[in-house]
Amino acid sequence: MNVECLTLPLANRLAQEYQQGNASALQFFAYHPYEKKAYQERLEWLRGRTDYNRDQLAEGLYTFNKKIGTHQEALNQIELLRRPDTFVIIGGQQAGILTGPLYTIHKAVHLIQTAKRLSAELDVNVVPVFWIAGEDHDIDEIDHLYWLADRETRLHKERMNLNKKGRVSASSLPLDEEACEQFLTQFFHGHPETEETAAIRELLKSSASSSESVAEWFARLMAHLFGKHGLILVESSLPFVRELESPIFQNVIEQNEQVADLLLKAADRLTTAGYPLQLQIEEHQANLFLYEGKDRLLLERHGDRFVNRRASYSRAELSKLAKEHPERFSSNVVTRGLMQEHLFPSLAFIGGPGEIAYWAYYREVFELFGMRMPIVLPRMSITLMEGAQERLLEGFGLTVEDVLTRFGKWKEAWSEQQEPHPLQRQFAEARASIEATYRPLVEEVVRLDHGLRHLADKNTELLLAQVAFLEERLVRSLQQRDDVAYRRIARIEASLLPEGGLQERKLSFFPFANKYGLSLVDRLVEAPFAHDGTHQIFYV
Repeated sequence: MNVECLTLPLANRLAQEYQQGNASALQFFAYHPYEKKAYQERLEWLRGRTDYNRDQLAEGLYTFNKKIGTHQEALNQIELLRRPDTFVIIGGQQAGILTGPLYTIHKAVHLIQTAKRLSAELDVNVVPVFWIAGEDHDIDEIDHLYWLADRETRLHKERMNLNKKGRVSASSLPLDEEACEQFLTQFFHGHPETEETAAIRELLKSSASSSESVAEWFARLMAHLFGKHGLILVESSLPFVRELESPIFQNVIEQNEQVADLLLKAADRLTTAGYPLQLQIEEHQANLFLYEGKDRLLLERHGDRFVNRRASYSRAELSKLAKEHPERFSSNVVTRGLMQEHLFPSLAFIGGPGEIAYWAYYREVFELFGMRMPIVLPRMSITLMEGAQERLLEGFGLTVEDVLTRFGKWKEAWSEQQEPHPLQRQFAEARASIEATYRPLVEEVVRLDHGLRHLADKNTELLLAQVAFLEERLVRSLQQRDDVAYRRIARIEASLLPEGGLQERKLSFFPFANKYGLSLVDRLVEAPFAHDGTHQIFYV
């Protein structure tokens, strides 16, 4: 199984320097993510904690995972959580349509592989947990899918009509049968019929028909793909999760000012260290959401009162509500990590570059609540390399590293070496003819009224610019339509560097599964990936 490792720069400088082990970035975290002794230290600290409600957690997880049809192996892993010598590798993502971007799949693979590796290295039970952020109400981020059709050079974007109303979260957004059927029809219309299509169609339709919400559909698909590999799924709005989180909700309310102060101080330290701020921190933020009906509304603190756009609560009222009705509360990006740490004995949290930049704010917040930030392990990044793309690269003498690190410059140099399109000569002749015909008229206008010189010259420039604009658009269109080399280059870019970013941020899993089968997930789980921060090229 062929896997290649590349070192790619990250756009987020803090995440880049943290991944490299730079002291200026490591100071914001509790552990070094790539040092073995860090895992030993973390393990010893976790063994000193006895406040995990393992039985209630396991019962809730078992019920949920059983409901979504997971494999027995995942249920076995849940049972291990009852034991004090079982620990967790955790990470998560929003509930994207058809599992969303590829990095969702990659994160699940990383969780599973890391849990297996640490179980062996530390001689303890380590289980993988995927946290479904079903409470998020940014529906516009999860309601669509991108794919690249055969012989096409541009991404296709298909949006599913989720009939969003207000600020409803994915976990409470009903899965509309008609909208789902229309979306799947468009999806399969955009992909060729293969030997794998029937199985995928059956999976997508049956899982949708069994799901009450968008988040549940996501969970069922992830369970089908990864349950046999022991991946435990938890959805953030489940009643048992809210019940277990109740003490943390209450503590956050009672110590709300201290949380805000620690976040502001962390922002100051990040600024002093020269890192751009990834979170907008303000003193009045309560760092919690509250459900008013089905709408998930942000809470703010003004004086000793907590308000959202519909209601106002005293601290005592809100604390009482968190104790008696925790299902009405929801964490934000700051407090979500606290909830995970309270519920799970987490050895490590796996996160992408953006998440790492967020977690740099949290170290002292964890300590405020008597916790310690887990190891923050950078998520494995993967590009799937198909044989067709590999052959295209060979035809141009390109490597995948060329594409992922300097493709823009290569394209510019390549274009300069190409023969001009025949139409470009005709346009040049047309511009010369226009100037030869129009310039004498301009000079006559200026002779009659010298004050029109600037206007006449500007008019000439605009006329020639319009011709140049038409030339550029037409030549580009013809090249894209007729020039085989240009189309091949566009195909390379669309499949490996779509819209200028990594493949895993745009393309999704099921178009690949339609070609290579659902067993592609099993091949990824078994692949010899390096867990060292390098970018992995998986040759499909």
